[in-house]
Amino acid sequence: MSLSSSDNGIPLLTEVISAPATDVPAAAPHALYWEDVPAQPPPQPDYHQHFQPEPVQAFQPQYQPSYDSAPLTVPVNAPMPALAPVPSVEQIQQIRQEIQENLMQTLLGQVDLVLHQHLQDHLAVILDNMADILKTRVRASLEQALTDTVTQALAEEMAKFENSKY
Repeated sequence: MSLSSSDNGIPLLTEVISAPATDVPAAAPHALYWEDVPAQPPPQPDYHQHFQPEPVQAFQPQYQPSYDSAPLTVPVNAPMPALAPVPSVEQIQQIRQEIQENLMQTLLGQVDLVLHQHLQDHLAVILDNMADILKTRVRASLEQALTDTVTQALAEEMAKFENSKY
């Protein structure tokens, strides 16, 4: 089916290509196949291969008194009084006064901070509004002044022009 001698090595779609002949036998007689291997469970990992617990030692107390020795004396402190002394009426009044003063100072400090922040916020808004109003008024005044100045200068120039004709 080839047309030229240079195309002898190129197979065409209609040609059947045979496998090259080899000297190796098809299968070795001692070869193992997957089907020949008996089914074995996969090996389980040994999780304890690196873990060796420390041996447990029996409890050995440090001190073992003998029964024929004298008992040890333990120092005992004097007992504490059961109740604290009751403060006098003046002491209670002084404590109450100190607590009240501390609370008032703390609260007034917080009130001052809150009032300062509110005043600052409100004054900023008021000053922005006043600046806008002032800017509008200055612009209107400046426009009026410029209009008056240009009108007056034009009238003077026209007067000079009229006087120069005669």
